[in-house]
Amino acid sequence: MTRIQNTFTDMFGIDYPIVAAPMFLVSYPDLVVGASEAGAIGTFPSPNFRTHEEFVAAIKEIKSRTSKPFGVNLPLRLNDRLWDDVNTCLENEVALLITSLGDPSEIIKASKGTRTRVFSDVINIRHASKVAKAGVDGLVAVAYGAGGHAGQISSLVLGPWLKKEFGLPILCAGAISDGRGLAAALALGLDAAYIGTRFIATQESPAKPEFKEAILASNPEDIEYTDRVSGILGNYIRKSIPSDVSAPEQAKTRRWKDIWSAGQGVGMIHDIPTCKELVDRMVGEYEAIRSGLPPLQNGRS
Repeated sequence: MTRIQNTFTDMFGIDYPIVAAPMFLVSYPDLVVGASEAGAIGTFPSPNFRTHEEFVAAIKEIKSRTSKPFGVNLPLRLNDRLWDDVNTCLENEVALLITSLGDPSEIIKASKGTRTRVFSDVINIRHASKVAKAGVDGLVAVAYGAGGHAGQISSLVLGPWLKKEFGLPILCAGAISDGRGLAAALALGLDAAYIGTRFIATQESPAKPEFKEAILASNPEDIEYTDRVSGILGNYIRKSIPSDVSAPEQAKTRRWKDIWSAGQGVGMIHDIPTCKELVDRMVGEYEAIRSGLPPLQNGRS
């Protein structure tokens, strides 16, 4: 299958402008390696590993299993081992760092002159402006409908708006589950699709079978956008949120693995392929969309 070449794929030396987004308690080495070997970029969030030593071991395992680029999400808030993890990533030439929930200015400074690129999650122009001024390499436009913590602006607006304002590489996050979504993101002038929920329902994903089946059985109306779980607005499968959780203080006592984050793209997910099967299918769908668009014609029919 041919490469999809653009700014993002050239930046990282990958085949397709697809990022398997970092997901708490889901993105572990098998999923990261599977996505990267399929021609996308696999990523994982640092809190998936409880200690810095476990984090280091995960980086080493991934590097031992693939020579392809991969990425790490670093939540900045309440992260007492942040700089240990940052330094490990830089020392190991992790291709992509994705910062969230905080000011990444010092991480951006530390990455300059290295082979690591820093992108930042943003949900509005205020935060995007701050990280752009700090010299971030790109933005993740986390739009309405994305799984987990998500913004309130449509992906049709947020990504193109940020692109117009800052001219940086923009990853489109929010309800992308197939090649149609990939085509839409690229048609909007954005640089890659940032896909989480669809990768939960893959064979390499360690998510519980019940979680995967819930994704297959759900539609967009089964997704609840709420701050009851973490205190920050996000999307979750409604039936996984206990009925007695009515405030973030109560949710904090719950085990996260029992509250299932997912985006509105669940309605387009109907099977559990391997990462390679999924990526190949998405690229094939993208190619079909491109060739199937109605041609321009002179005059009226």
